[in-house]
Amino acid sequence: MLTARQFFAGLAIGITLLIASCKGPTQAGNAPENAENETIPIVPLPPFPRPAAPLDREQLLLAVAHAASDFAAGIDDQVQQKQLADSKFEFRIRFGCDGPGANDAKSAAGWTVNPETLALRVHAKPTLSRSDAPVAAVADSDYESVEGFWINRPWVLQAVCPQTTQADTKSAESSKSAGARTPPAPAAPHAVGIAQFFTAADPRTMRRDGRSYEATKKLDHGDQPADGFDLVLSGRLKALPNGRVITCTSAASDQRPTCILSVEFGKVSIERADTHESLASWGTG
Repeated sequence: MLTARQFFAGLAIGITLLIASCKGPTQAGNAPENAENETIPIVPLPPFPRPAAPLDREQLLLAVAHAASDFAAGIDDQVQQKQLADSKFEFRIRFGCDGPGANDAKSAAGWTVNPETLALRVHAKPTLSRSDAPVAAVADSDYESVEGFWINRPWVLQAVCPQTTQADTKSAESSKSAGARTPPAPAAPHAVGIAQFFTAADPRTMRRDGRSYEATKKLDHGDQPADGFDLVLSGRLKALPNGRVITCTSAASDQRPTCILSVEFGKVSIERADTHESLASWGTG
């Protein structure tokens, strides 16, 4: 006959077996799998590679400054030149900061507004050619034509209108009081240019041949462009046969070198500086 202790001990064993049978073998079999899932680390996917941003005005002008310094110091910069080759670029040139003018059609770049029709006309003409002495020193007989732009105020790293100085204000006041127009100060000699070099084998459809980039748009009443316009040049830097993207020359050791960026223009645009509205664009390819 079972004692009370034996009875309750057997009852406890039975309850334990019953609970285990209710859980079933599935949960026990999943324990290792659950443990394995808990220990598997979540590995994030590598970031999608993004193309490098085009080199801008500041970066290109700093590269030119380094190239000019190396040229003047007699330092070999072949490594830096190779790193520039085939890089994309976007270079902005600000113009038309003095407002509209009736004679701007004769200038290299400017704009006018017809007061009756409110027609805005903007133009920018290439200013660099093979006939320029610094360019001729770089372009050998293999190049039939060179087209591009000299950069005004290359010491300004941003495309902005120049700040009016106290000397400018005094000059304007003096001219007004004298009733005569003071002749403008002589332009600084060209120091930096950006251009495409063409051989006889290159398609002539890619050349401007002296033609201006021109844009026309009708303005709304009260709309007056401010801060001029931007000529936006974009494309790729292109090394010349000498392996250089930036070629510098100098007439004397105590003179600032003149440097030219060799490029392949892919697109040229004219934009309003105040609204960044694109007025026109040209693809050269």
